[in-house]
Amino acid sequence: MSESLSDKFIKNFFKILIALLIIFAFIYILVPFIIPVALGGILAMAFSPFISHFIKKGHSRKKSLIALTFLLFVVGIAPVTVVLIRGSKAVSTFLSEQSLIATKHNIEDRIYAVLDNFSDLNNLDPTTVREQFDSFMTTAGKYILNLFSTILSQIPNIVLLGFVTIVSFYFFLANEEHIRKIFDRYFYFTKENGDRFITLIKTCCKEVFFSNVLTGIVQASIVAGGAFFCGIGDAFIIFICTFFLSFIPLFGAGPFAFCIAILAFLEHKTGAGIAMVVVALISGIADNIVRPYLTGLGEVKVHGFITFLAIIGGVLVMGLPGLFVGPLLALLTFGALPIILDDYFPERNQE
Repeated sequence: MSESLSDKFIKNFFKILIALLIIFAFIYILVPFIIPVALGGILAMAFSPFISHFIKKGHSRKKSLIALTFLLFVVGIAPVTVVLIRGSKAVSTFLSEQSLIATKHNIEDRIYAVLDNFSDLNNLDPTTVREQFDSFMTTAGKYILNLFSTILSQIPNIVLLGFVTIVSFYFFLANEEHIRKIFDRYFYFTKENGDRFITLIKTCCKEVFFSNVLTGIVQASIVAGGAFFCGIGDAFIIFICTFFLSFIPLFGAGPFAFCIAILAFLEHKTGAGIAMVVVALISGIADNIVRPYLTGLGEVKVHGFITFLAIIGGVLVMGLPGLFVGPLLALLTFGALPIILDDYFPERNQE
């Protein structure tokens, strides 16, 4: 007499329980790395066509993968290193020309002069205006100090997560064929729809990654170009800083350009300050237009408004990774679901 399903379950209850506990414990310790691993997977999908191209050209897969991983690492770390070197030299030069106390008094004198002019124009008490400004600066200074302290304390974690992202990128591409076999074994797609599904994911990842990178380049070019023509700061440092800040929710290219405008006003460069305010507005508009537009140009057609909502929603839910995950989910919703429906309901789609 055959053993019933309930009898099998009861007999193997503790085996199943132990297996589930092991799985959940393993997932639990991997929770801090879910986002960098996911980003590494997106990068791997985005660059997979390049690996295939190199292989078609006669290069070995391993050498192509190592070269591409090294190139990605250099592209990410080299600009930051250059900015740190050039920035430290600029700060050293600035501090060698004047002391910190003299610099502080100089900035305060300029700000107070602006406040006094504002008080005279609006018939206000200059002393009261200065006191309110000092109170605001004290509060803002504490907030900025806490913010930078938090950022500095997170640098080791950021470096670790960046390293995990690069390693995940290499891992996914190195095991691409094995992952495809697992996909074919457990998802039961037809060969045609399975190829379409994988190709779609790679295409969507490539579109999302490069649309964000191109948007960052456009914004950085606008801000750095404005600063160059206005004669403010080091254009290269501004370009790199703006590019990386463009990926940070809330504090992107626009607010950074506004900070440069404030510095220009403090240096009595009124024309340059006004120009940088205009540049800040243009870069902010570019972020909300260029990113959804580029994302919607790919193989999967998604309305720009839906893409815009996906980007904002992704940022609100996930922060920085939402810039990539949000639009990717929008593309997969309108691209992958039809393939799944076609695979499971072929007769209905063929009628």
